[in-house]
Amino acid sequence: MPIISQDKFVCVEYRLKLANGEFIRGSAEKPEHLVFVAGCGEVLPGLERRLWGLSSEQGTVDFVVPFQEAFGAYNPDNVQVWSKKRFPGIELQAGQKVLPSFLPFPPEHPLVVKEVQEENVVLDLNHPLADQDLYYEVKVVEVRDTTPEELAALKTCQSCREGTE
Repeated sequence: MPIISQDKFVCVEYRLKLANGEFIRGSAEKPEHLVFVAGCGEVLPGLERRLWGLSSEQGTVDFVVPFQEAFGAYNPDNVQVWSKKRFPGIELQAGQKVLPSFLPFPPEHPLVVKEVQEENVVLDLNHPLADQDLYYEVKVVEVRDTTPEELAALKTCQSCREGTE
């Protein structure tokens, strides 16, 4: 029986909750599906470390990824004041989520408007799950060797780069 290890194709069913029981992915009735190639940087490293060595014969596994291994601690320095001129034609309101188009790279998640002032807007650039431990319930559905085509498509995978250089 194949186990989750470097360059294996993996399919899991999972539910992700916060400490308060709120579902972030999946629900009590229906799990989410996640497909990735192990060891190639496609999933949260703290999640992948806990999946390593599992197989489809193990049934459901529960574990917690602590916030330090997930999206980190909330950083007050990531709350910044920006000019409202950077958001022309947008009626900004506290609590609103925005994806600024003028950034040199797209943000990984929407920024949250904390406060709207006369000329400025206070934005929270922290990840929405900062300071949150992540509670996973995972069932491995499939583990198999990846095809050469699947590996070739993964530019971040160390073993893929070594095979093409």
